[in-house]
Amino acid sequence: MTQLQLSGAALAVAAGVYGVLAVLWLVRNRSDLAAASSLGRLDIDPYHAVATAGEAHDADGHAAAVLMLEGRLTIDAEGRLRVTDCGVTGAPGHPVAGALLDAVRRQGPVTLRRLRDDPGLRDARAGFLREQDARVPRWSRRRNDGLGTAACATALALSFFFPVQRVFLGDDTPDGAGDLLFGLFLIVLTGLMLAVPLVWLAIRFWPARRDPFRAHCAGLPGPEPAALDEERRERLRMSRRPGRRESGPREDVFWVDSGGAF
Repeated sequence: MTQLQLSGAALAVAAGVYGVLAVLWLVRNRSDLAAASSLGRLDIDPYHAVATAGEAHDADGHAAAVLMLEGRLTIDAEGRLRVTDCGVTGAPGHPVAGALLDAVRRQGPVTLRRLRDDPGLRDARAGFLREQDARVPRWSRRRNDGLGTAACATALALSFFFPVQRVFLGDDTPDGAGDLLFGLFLIVLTGLMLAVPLVWLAIRFWPARRDPFRAHCAGLPGPEPAALDEERRERLRMSRRPGRRESGPREDVFWVDSGGAF
């Protein structure tokens, strides 16, 4: 088989793989859309819905809104949460709200941004979300797109096939250790030069898995934050944003007059 025939065979195999992946993507997409028709009958915890529609730590903001409505927390103009007399004792019924309240008790006054990586709150949030994901196993694996990984792997394999073909399957095969090492160097260098554009094209144009569950959760109402007045909602948004004091400890700079001419 000539070099041209080998190249054509490799391209044909890659095209066949992408054809199979495209068919599997369509089958999975139709299956996801069919399963999504029953989401309206599924009881989804509001904290789980908020974390699914956005990021996991968004559940902290929902918990803060609930605790403020219950009178357990207050928030000042700088977005810092404080425990009220009502919140000093007792525990909310939800594990994420309870963990947030405990974190504010330990660190308050404190912003939600600062509490995001609190160990107790992070562990409670992660454990709750794992438990909720176990209730909807089909949707908890929605971000694991094996077809997209296979598409990128195919582009990567094709990128390295051509230099391997040129070095080891051509007319002039390496002869001796020096030629072998130089051939391996050419394979790595040329393969990477081909892989960068080909893998980028696979990432750019391969359709990601659609997420009906996330879209459904994003459309669910959030009565607790919506029940807050506009001032407290704005303070809650401010509490999530990083401020200058949140970016790290500030080092004070002192200027000392040496007494010289300048």
